[in-house]
Amino acid sequence: MGPRTLLDALTDLAVVVGADGHVTDMGAAARAFLGDRIPRDPHLRDLVEVVDPAFRAALGEAVTAALAQSGQWRGSVGLVDPAGATVPHHVTIRRDPEGGLVLLARDTTDQRAREIAENESRAKDELIARLGHELRTPLNAMLGFAQLLELEPLTPDLHDDVERIITGGRHMQALIDDVLDLARLRAGRGDINKGPVNVLDIVQGVVELVEPLAAQRSIRRVIHPAVPLVADADRRRLWQVLLNLVGNALKYGREGGSVRVGIVPITGSRIRIEVEDDGAGLSPRAIDRLFRPFERLGAERSGIEGSGLGLALSHALVTAMGGVLTVASRYGVGSVFAVVLDAVDMRFEDPDSDDDGFGDRLGGPGYGETGYGRPGYGETGHGRTYYGEAGHGRAGYGETGYGETTYGDPGNGRARHGGAGEGAHGGRHVGVSGGGAGHQPAPGGLRVVHVSGDPAVRAAVADMLAESLAADPVTVPRAALAVDAVRRARPAFILLDRDLPDATAPELLAQLAADPTAAAIPALVLTEDTDPRERTMLRRAGAVDILALPLDPASLVAAATALTAAMTAPR
Repeated sequence: MGPRTLLDALTDLAVVVGADGHVTDMGAAARAFLGDRIPRDPHLRDLVEVVDPAFRAALGEAVTAALAQSGQWRGSVGLVDPAGATVPHHVTIRRDPEGGLVLLARDTTDQRAREIAENESRAKDELIARLGHELRTPLNAMLGFAQLLELEPLTPDLHDDVERIITGGRHMQALIDDVLDLARLRAGRGDINKGPVNVLDIVQGVVELVEPLAAQRSIRRVIHPAVPLVADADRRRLWQVLLNLVGNALKYGREGGSVRVGIVPITGSRIRIEVEDDGAGLSPRAIDRLFRPFERLGAERSGIEGSGLGLALSHALVTAMGGVLTVASRYGVGSVFAVVLDAVDMRFEDPDSDDDGFGDRLGGPGYGETGYGRPGYGETGHGRTYYGEAGHGRAGYGETGYGETTYGDPGNGRARHGGAGEGAHGGRHVGVSGGGAGHQPAPGGLRVVHVSGDPAVRAAVADMLAESLAADPVTVPRAALAVDAVRRARPAFILLDRDLPDATAPELLAQLAADPTAAAIPALVLTEDTDPRERTMLRRAGAVDILALPLDPASLVAAATALTAAMTAPR
């Protein structure tokens, strides 16, 4: 590739000037920008003509001084485009060894617009937050006095008026709380406390709470499929998000229609919670504006109450929990909102504790007794007792697809080696994939804990563990849950990614080494970094081996074989 080809490949304006001041070469972008505004054999002084006059005087002095001192100058300059508009550019001028100059100019219009938009958004959030704080004090006083009046012996009419004041005040209080919450989340200061959460328990609680609204609009709710899965989420915030999504589906759904709430395990050890309505649906343009604060997409003309904050706040909350909130809609047919969160594998009990408290903390039907705990997950507990008899096999995910009598045995599609399966509903479950759904412990009994914040890596590694080693993979989405997972699963070895969402690999290795149970289990690190110094550092931190990503089955089998041989060798 010659110098001319290299210059033409650049999107920046590139000009080469000789020691005598004449232009010796320029890239295609520079030729198009300059056009016929310069002579056929241009000189450096001709290029100055395309610089905005407001920049010329100061530019000449600054460039001359910088080149004399360091041989290079960088700065922002307004250049006049062929249409006569001044366009901001970041310009670099460098002196070459032969005394000539190389000039590069990059259009920064998009960058500046982005910076301006970010600054405006930050200023708006700050203003809203301050305004919310200022409104709270007089509102609290108003509510306090109204509640005192409520205790007085008033006539029925006056009592009704006081009730209206209190109702309106509480509505305004909730609105201010939402505004402040959104401002904090957008500033990265949201109050998020993640941990294992029983998704089915929350879905059932939300549906029961909106029962009066559903009855009022004659809308039928369908919780389907009712699979007891555990998400890595903030319980209070997930409740808040699902309450908003289900409430919106009821408010904007078709009169006499239905709202479906589905809980589906998906690849990468994640959980997808879907809320589907058969309302008017949304156009593509409306979807683009859907998650903007105070955007109601014309619903304010329908008479349906709302502030336009619910979806914006829900989106911010799901993002803060490390999840994704998406929407799919067909105009005139309906919409499906989906929350995707990391799953937590809670199949195993901590052998060092008679009662580790997870049954009480998770709560809800199907956990800790016949459904999720001691009898096993995917056998009597999860399949026949909880899932099959509940009747969710035939209700809409297919008689053979989602379990006629069990979930994870013959019902969930065809079994794959190591427990991975493909269900008729279209989701492919790799390894544990969402707390164990569709997965049976491997015949060989080899259990491996994999800690990774990347769903794609989790899915690929779980698939490889099942196929190459007939292993039972236990995937963990972040470092904070790793020690507990190791204590419960008692794996043959631990795999952890070099880069984790909440810790570095050396930090997690130190946490594992500090735990009596985890310290005895060998840990391997998965990394894309091939630097020998990096590998040495990881070994010193406690890793017994380093495996390259993308993971090769042969290297995984070799590492597992070496670990097994080392553990079984006579001492």
